Amino acid sequence: MKKNKLLFLYFLAFSFSGLMNAQETCSSDGTKMYFTTNVGWSASEYYKIIDIDAQTLGNSGMVKHTGSNGTATSTAWNSGSFTTPVYTYNEGTKQFEPTSVLWPVNYYLCCINDTVHNSAWSKVNLLGSTPSGNGDACYANDNSVITSPIWDKVGFIELSRQASEVADTPPSRHGYVEIDDLPMVERVQWSYSSTGWKRGVKLDIKYDDGEWQQLQWEPSDISTSLAGFSEQGYAFENLIGKGDDPTSKISLRWRIWDGDSINGNLTKAEDVRTPYTTTMTPYASKQVVRIHQIKVFAGAVPTEAPSGLRNTFDANIIVYQSKNKILLSEEATVSIFTVEGKPVYKGFTKSIDVSAFSKGIYIVRAVNGEGKTQNTKILL
Repeated sequence: MKKNKLLFLYFLAFSFSGLMNAQETCSSDGTKMYFTTNVGWSASEYYKIIDIDAQTLGNSGMVKHTGSNGTATSTAWNSGSFTTPVYTYNEGTKQFEPTSVLWPVNYYLCCINDTVHNSAWSKVNLLGSTPSGNGDACYANDNSVITSPIWDKVGFIELSRQASEVADTPPSRHGYVEIDDLPMVERVQWSYSSTGWKRGVKLDIKYDDGEWQQLQWEPSDISTSLAGFSEQGYAFENLIGKGDDPTSKISLRWRIWDGDSINGNLTKAEDVRTPYTTTMTPYASKQVVRIHQIKVFAGAVPTEAPSGLRNTFDANIIVYQSKNKILLSEEATVSIFTVEGKPVYKGFTKSIDVSAFSKGIYIVRAVNGEGKTQNTKILL
């Protein structure tokens, strides 16, 4: 429902649909390149039920960012949760106002900086230096091509990019921020930055109790990265389209770009859409992600918040590829199939030698002792 059709509800069960940002092209020496648009947020007629601003999260429980300015990464992180008020719309004042309902936000290996600008702003205004990427006509990251909506925004949540303490061994030390079980979501608006040029981010979505899947992924580690303006900051908007569905529920998770060689790049046009090229490496040191703001618009104002929090990395079996092996974060019953459905392996293990497998895409199905199931595509 929209603001002029006020509807209150209790914590519901759910479903969804997503829409990616449009793309623009840029020619550099005659070569066409793609980059993600950075036009900011549009207005919504639905209720803004969540409005998280890192500038106001000094009491969230996250450890303080230890970097000297916006160009420096932290050396300290912690895990936990905080609550953020659910907002409603006051017809009298024509303003969104917080209610007494507090929605839980889960975070893993994060820190807070509520006083510092992003890396590009810090370089220009504090250090007198040049932001990275400004020498490229397509990827100039100094506000000369696209003015970032968060160019002078103070405050960010920094996600750990640490490698696992023992190489290729769980647990993952990549940070994330997660909000679960949001009802009737019409759209989500969010902003992020990094400490350098072309550093990516992942936003995953879960419908009800289904599997996590990509909503918006901005890749690092490719020569024509779409995240060309990540140092100055992006403001993204994803249309979910469930604002009028009273049975819907979604969860959202922001995390480090850790590679992907299977899923299609949904942000490119259909005629140039190809899979990403970097193998997913959840236990390797990656690149910094900073979340500045999160806004969620919905068709109803919840009157009750979820009672529990999920720990994504603890709950999920992580399946990934390392050289000639498929590795799991824990021992599980593993079945491997070709994309045509032909079984090629079954066993109870956490490491499978696939050096003799033919090249191609395989489906890995892992079930642990608690019945938790993970289905993952692997490209060999």
